[in-house]
Amino acid sequence: MKNPFKKSTWKKIGNDINKAVVQPVQQAVTPVVNTVVKETTKAVNVAGKTIVDTSGKLTKDAENLAKDTVNAIQKTVVSDAVKAYTETTKAAMATAKVADAAMADVEAGAKLTGQILEKGVYEVAEVGELIAEWVEENYCQIGVSIALGTIFAALLYRPEPSSQATTTAATAPLSSTAILYLSAKETVGAVALGTACDLTAKAFVELIWISKDIQKAIGSKNKQILTDAIAFTLAKSMDAAAGAMIVPQSCAAVVAGIVTTLVAQLACEQTLPSGAREWATVGASGL
Repeated sequence: MKNPFKKSTWKKIGNDINKAVVQPVQQAVTPVVNTVVKETTKAVNVAGKTIVDTSGKLTKDAENLAKDTVNAIQKTVVSDAVKAYTETTKAAMATAKVADAAMADVEAGAKLTGQILEKGVYEVAEVGELIAEWVEENYCQIGVSIALGTIFAALLYRPEPSSQATTTAATAPLSSTAILYLSAKETVGAVALGTACDLTAKAFVELIWISKDIQKAIGSKNKQILTDAIAFTLAKSMDAAAGAMIVPQSCAAVVAGIVTTLVAQLACEQTLPSGAREWATVGASGL
């Protein structure tokens, strides 16, 4: 079956690509958030469970909610095309040695993105420079995903303090907004949601930009439109994924699934989700 959000189909997907040499993640990340709105003076309750206690800390209920949310997304029935695209992303991430604990979250992010892409895409005028092996062997999606997976393997669900600090900083605006979104959706305005998605998208694009291969695949002129596409997709995914986004580790892995799918889409098919173009001017208010 032809993938509806691709201009072409992969001739084959197999064999690992021994590519993607990147520098340690912690050397490339810089803080992008100076102030994050956090409710630290009262407990936050969702469906009768306390996800943030009176000291502002996430609880065990929050972790359980994140897992339940990811499980629900995994069980969502999707088209064969979205399923195939998601499975390819998962396989590439496994090859790149991404932690097993992150795989369900990555899958959730990829699946949500595939569903959004399936609703419509627009073609990007200027394209990046694909790495020769990826094109010649028809491994574009898996090649891009392995390159990104190598970066994310040093970040997702890692025990090192530097990795955990990077995860928390990169996801702070989205996680905080997700908590407020779950507790009182009507109080989260379009500007607040848009800002949180923009900051998170920017943090992750700067993170993946450490890879020269990814830079070439995306194209420097497309850096901003990729950032806009990620922010747009994050906002569109909030209703389904907010529960997973409240915990930094889970949030980072879900975002990684979104980022990987969009980068592969841009690099290999030169398209991005419809609506992403308008994000730069109208943000979440246009949703």
